[in-house]
Amino acid sequence: MPIEIKELLIRAAVSNGNPQQLNSSGSTSDILRLKKQITKEVTESVLKTLKQKSER
Repeated sequence: MPIEIKELLIRAAVSNGNPQQLNSSGSTSDILRLKKQITKEVTESVLKTLKQKSER
């Protein structure tokens, strides 16, 4: 059963190649927390969509 994704947000950071600038945007714990939050939100959205389709 295909699932249509209606929103897609892509963010990119462009720098002059200095690796210190990349690490200053967030710590490792912040990145891990954000990844977990994104995973949770996507999972909830997919489960909601599947539930709606099964109710039809």
